[in-house]
Amino acid sequence: MRRSDSGFFLIDALLSVFICSCICILCFSIYNIIDRYLKGYQDYQERSNLSYERIFGGLKDCEACTIDESD
Repeated sequence: MRRSDSGFFLIDALLSVFICSCICILCFSIYNIIDRYLKGYQDYQERSNLSYERIFGGLKDCEACTIDESD
């Protein structure tokens, strides 16, 4: 093995570690973004449901309709 080959292997290994680190960071970031989106969407659904419950809770009870059956 020549003296210059050992430097090549060191740079090659360093480059491999850097690429693996970039891929891991990318995967973690994507997972984190999707997780935050899902939590935000669930919070939105809960707030919407509470809002609809308050709206429907404030409505008066329905009165019975009178049907004219003079046929």
